[in-house]
Amino acid sequence: MPPRKNVEARPPRTGPPVVDFGKLPGYVGYQVRQAQTAIFRDFERITSETGATPGEFSLLTVVNANPGINQISLVRAYRLDKSTLSHSIKRLARRGLIRRRRDPADRRYYGLWLTASGHKVLKRVTKHVEVQECGMAAALKPAEREQLLRLLQKISLAFD
Repeated sequence: MPPRKNVEARPPRTGPPVVDFGKLPGYVGYQVRQAQTAIFRDFERITSETGATPGEFSLLTVVNANPGINQISLVRAYRLDKSTLSHSIKRLARRGLIRRRRDPADRRYYGLWLTASGHKVLKRVTKHVEVQECGMAAALKPAEREQLLRLLQKISLAFD
């Protein structure tokens, strides 16, 4: 084997590389996404035994609060395309967390209800989410939390 030519020794890496994010930290959208990513990462960690995603938690919560709601109403409420929501509903139904039943008032639609398993999963996930909410609230003063919620809602409404 030929001898190595003059190779400078590199210092060992200590931690992640420093990255210049340019203007990104000053963008509201970027900071909202960073916060969402951190919250979802934590959500996945604390709810791993349930297998529920943030979107599924949201759907289970809304179906629980609105027994018999149909998919058209959910599509309008979430402002999603029908196929995206339909996929999520089918996944929850396959897991036995919701059931679909033809709406007796309008036979064209299927109403959605939580099953007994759906209620149990929602109860477990809600407990985890409420602990997570307490952690987020601890990072803010009560007035800051309320202000943050108002400001995020204001941004949401600006893009309706």
